[in-house]
Amino acid sequence: MSDDFLQVWNHYREQGLDAATRVPTSSPESLLYLAMLAFADERYAEATAFAEDAARAAPEDLLPRAAAAYLARVAREGKRNVYVSAEGFGAFIRGGGNVSLYQETSAALARCYPDNPFELLDIGVGDGLALLPALTPAVRRVTLVEPAAPLLERTTGALANRNVGFDTFAGTLQEFVAEPRMQSRRWELAQATFCLHSISPPARPVLLEWLRSHCDALLVAEFDAPRMDEPLRPELVRHVLSRYRVGLAEYVGADFETVAQGFLMPVMFGYVDRGATRTTFEHPIPEWEQLLRDAGFVRVERRLLYSYWWAPACLLVAQAERS
Repeated sequence: MSDDFLQVWNHYREQGLDAATRVPTSSPESLLYLAMLAFADERYAEATAFAEDAARAAPEDLLPRAAAAYLARVAREGKRNVYVSAEGFGAFIRGGGNVSLYQETSAALARCYPDNPFELLDIGVGDGLALLPALTPAVRRVTLVEPAAPLLERTTGALANRNVGFDTFAGTLQEFVAEPRMQSRRWELAQATFCLHSISPPARPVLLEWLRSHCDALLVAEFDAPRMDEPLRPELVRHVLSRYRVGLAEYVGADFETVAQGFLMPVMFGYVDRGATRTTFEHPIPEWEQLLRDAGFVRVERRLLYSYWWAPACLLVAQAERS
C-alpha cells in the first residue's frame, strides 16, 4: 500500500476530510480514496471532483470514469434517486462472470443431489438461476423460500412447466422457521445460494441450528470475502477498488453503463454510506465453516466453485447427524 494512501487515512482519522485533502497526492488510487471518504461524509460535490481528477489522471481506467459519473448523479439528484436499479441488477446477474459462476454453482449442486427421490428445500431461490439448471429426476418436490414475490412466481412457473412439484413461502428464512406448520417438516437436502450473507450475524446461529435439525444435509454457496465492518480502512478500500476494476471490465460493451451506474457503483459506494441500512454481512469462508460446525453439523466440506471477480465462490457441504 502506498505511503500517500496511508497518510490520507491517518489524516482523515485524526483530523477529518479537510486534513486528508492536504496530503500531497495525485495518484488515481488515492484520489478515489478521497472520493470515498468525501462520499462517506456526504460531501458529494467534493467526492465528484476527486473522482473526476482520478479519471483525468488515468483516462484509460474504467473505474474512475464510472465513479465520477455516478458521483455527479448523486451530487445532482441525491442518493435516493441513484440506488441499485432492477435493470442494472438484471444486466449484472446475467452477464460477466455471473454466467460462469451460476453454471458452476448449478453443476456443483446437481453433483451433490442424491440418486434416490428426495425433497429439497431451497432458501432464497430468487428466480431459480441456480436451482433450475441443477434439477435432476431425483428431485421429487421443492420447497421454495423467497421474499420477492415476482421472483418466486417466475421460479414456480418454470417448475410447473417441468412438472416438478413445489411448495412456496413468500417470506424470509426467519419468518419461514417461525411458522408452526414447519416445525414437523423435514427435508433430505436444503440449499442456500449466495443469500445467507443477507442475514445479520446475530440471527444466524439459531437459523442454522434449525436447518440442521430439519435436513440431512445443507449446501451453502457463499463468497470467501473480507469483512466490511470498517469499510474505510485503507486495506479494505484498496481491495474494493482493485476488485471493482476487474468487475467493471467484465461488462465492457452494450450493457456497461447500465451495469456500472445501475448496480456496481451504487454497491461500491454503498459500502461507505453511513446513512444506508446495511443489508449484506459477508465474511471469510472459514467463519461460515465454523458457524455450521457450531450449529451441530458433524461434517463440513469446502469446494471451490469459481474464481469470481469479487472473491472466490465456494460451496460448503454440511452433513447433519440423522436422528
